[in-house]
Amino acid sequence: MNSESKEVLVVMVTAPNQEEADRLAEQVVQGRLAACATTVAGAESIYWWEGKLVKEREVLLLLKTTAGKFSSLQQAIQQIHPYKVPEIIALPIKNGLPPYLEWVRQETS
Repeated sequence: MNSESKEVLVVMVTAPNQEEADRLAEQVVQGRLAACATTVAGAESIYWWEGKLVKEREVLLLLKTTAGKFSSLQQAIQQIHPYKVPEIIALPIKNGLPPYLEWVRQETS
């Protein structure tokens, strides 16, 4: 595995409710596509969808993974997510506690 594929990412995904967020989180962590999934309830999203302004309560998932696992993680989320176009956004971690970052790498390898 090259150093670029070992880069640790935080992937943000929104879900319509806690039940769906938990289901998504459990599946991707059990599949070793993410080392950890944190759910943040109480998020409120305002966005345009099919020509209408929508305001929805959602649950935010913060998934910790590596760049090498991102493509598989994205595919899995798209297959099991209830939204037609789910939010899947990956952000690189520029700095972090080295043992934690290594743990993410180990748990997704």
